[in-house]
Amino acid sequence: MTDLPMKPADIAEILAEEIIRGDIAQGARLAQDHIAERFNCSHVPAREALQRLVQLELATFIPKRGVRAFSLTDEDQDDILEMRLALEPLALRKAVAKITPAFLQQMELLRLACDDAKDPISWEKANRQFHLEILKPCARPLLLGRIEQLQRLSAQKFHARWCETWRSTSDNDHVAILQAMEERKADTASAILRRHLSRG
Repeated sequence: MTDLPMKPADIAEILAEEIIRGDIAQGARLAQDHIAERFNCSHVPAREALQRLVQLELATFIPKRGVRAFSLTDEDQDDILEMRLALEPLALRKAVAKITPAFLQQMELLRLACDDAKDPISWEKANRQFHLEILKPCARPLLLGRIEQLQRLSAQKFHARWCETWRSTSDNDHVAILQAMEERKADTASAILRRHLSRG
């Protein structure tokens, strides 16, 4: 039985994580031929994967130079943080009113996944998932989509600057956010999240 060809979204997800981690350097050319060869697929899914990376703002199409992995300046990272500080507390405030006991149980598992991570790559992915999932009850697709893009972009900063000094630890802010959500204290949860994100 032969393996099914990978879908463009799956190819894009693999490349996205490699860009975020720095395995693919900022500004590096993402060649369609190379992607097709690497993933043993035709040029069509390779091209669609590249288009998805551009949509995710993890790559840029430059005329006559092709598709390049995103390149962020310090000013770009400052802007990303400011947008997260504006949007994520807003989404969390809307989410608190809609949470359920089942949701809180699931979030506790995600919180523990962050605390139990044994390496920085696993921690960053778990942490990013936690920060997106706590917002999902707000049920605002446009808002959540933009936040997810910003979280992906900001993850690059962790891998570029703090990955080597990462140490496993329990995140007290995550605990406090969930406790405030359970108590339906939307303003408190949002304030804790804002303080948490402000630490960079």
